[in-house]
Amino acid sequence: MKYQNPILHGMYPDPSIVLVDDTYYLVNSTFEYYPGIALSKSKDLVNWERMPGIAKSPKQADLRTSKSNEGIFAVCIRHYEGHFYVVTTNFAEFKTFIIRGTFNEDKSAIIWENDRVEVNVMGIDPDLYFEDGRTYLQFTGYIDDKGTKAIQQVEINLEDGKILRGPEVIAFGTGGRDVEGPHILKQKGYYYLLTAEGGTGQGHMVTMFRSKELWGPYENEVGVNPLFTNRDRAEQPLQNIGHSDLFQDVNGNWWLVCLGTRPANVGFSQITNIGRETLLYPVDWSGIWPKIYKGVPEKEVDLTDFPEHAKTIGVQASADFEDDFKDGLKNDWLTLRDSLKDKLQVKDGLLELYGQEKKLSELGTPSFVGLRQADHEEVLTVEVSEETDLKEGAAGIVSLINVDHYAGLILKKTEQGYDLYRLQQVADVVVNQKVGHLTSLPEKLELINSAATKTFTAYAKEQKVSFEMAAINLSNEALAALNTGDIEGLFAYGNAKLTVTKVKREVNADVESK
Repeated sequence: MKYQNPILHGMYPDPSIVLVDDTYYLVNSTFEYYPGIALSKSKDLVNWERMPGIAKSPKQADLRTSKSNEGIFAVCIRHYEGHFYVVTTNFAEFKTFIIRGTFNEDKSAIIWENDRVEVNVMGIDPDLYFEDGRTYLQFTGYIDDKGTKAIQQVEINLEDGKILRGPEVIAFGTGGRDVEGPHILKQKGYYYLLTAEGGTGQGHMVTMFRSKELWGPYENEVGVNPLFTNRDRAEQPLQNIGHSDLFQDVNGNWWLVCLGTRPANVGFSQITNIGRETLLYPVDWSGIWPKIYKGVPEKEVDLTDFPEHAKTIGVQASADFEDDFKDGLKNDWLTLRDSLKDKLQVKDGLLELYGQEKKLSELGTPSFVGLRQADHEEVLTVEVSEETDLKEGAAGIVSLINVDHYAGLILKKTEQGYDLYRLQQVADVVVNQKVGHLTSLPEKLELINSAATKTFTAYAKEQKVSFEMAAINLSNEALAALNTGDIEGLFAYGNAKLTVTKVKREVNADVESK
């Protein structure tokens, strides 16, 4: 039995998993994208169903003023005394808070409370640990003005977030920069502290400490750390391995879920358009310290030596996606910083996106709705309805990674048909160039992603207009930041109405179980 990493394609970083009954629930960071806090569920750990995002109101998390790469940072999910708890930090507010959720009657959905519980700590990457009726929160933050980071802990009142003890430093890490992503669990009479170090780039690594006491001191045993990393393995297809969580499956087997990237090789460079993704590995915890898989974070995971783990894994499906809008809008879709309210309507098998006077280059909520780019080699196809009415506005297909790195093929109505423009911004360089003309409304818009290029095309009967750009311009390397990945989808501006009947994403990736 083999499966392929990632188990979630595209921008799904900072994973955390909890098992409730026979179902696994996974949360991921979403940064400036709405709804905040991605939530998925699975029965077999390799096929995940998107559930509605958790933070859907400013009372839960106000993303409306979030800058790019801010918003919802690392999320942790736990289940305690009949309730789900997610804890995270909204960097746009710099508030750490807890949202509680409870199953509906048939357990098909989780109802999340609109009110949150704030915890007054100066840091990010919060974790929750429950013991003997008490609640403890771990986080990472600076402890001086010299840039020294440490894992800190507080005991809190779960009902109101009041700090009962702390904060107290419990670990400085192994010496890697930016010790973060803490999770505490108790095994074999010890408290184990799982962390990430090295920054979220090429030096990223999973590290671990243990203590007889919850408040420490936590020991870094010689020869244990880094527990899991590819920091010195440039040849591996997966890089930037870190920010992990440990959990048990329905049969008691241990697993590690973590983030990583799949950089594409373009010439002598490696570039990342798809952001940090969710990876999964079996764990042997028969000894004092857990051993992660074979010690190397690999793309293909062979479970031959993990026969009990293999019983949990199902037949892995591809990352292809299709939405015909006959059952509403699927949970995979994202907007920026807030809902589009009446600017986005789905009815009768149609998606209608109404423009407004908000550009992609402006902070706020433009009329944009998109999907995570799921692979370096993929095709996104949009079928356009004749009900589209651009009026004096504009609309089209775009790909973006932040507020000043985006590109799109944009249509404008003329007396003789439609002019098409290349709309692109890379840092302070802005392009708004006419690239062609169609005599009728396009039936199809297409974005072909490859490792090196992105090609935007509009098709109308026997005509087509396209342009090609270098993918590196919308990569993490172009931003010198690794929080988000490319989001691709639809954009409307002014008084335009863009109506589509189907959106399809086809991924050229081998994800078949063997």
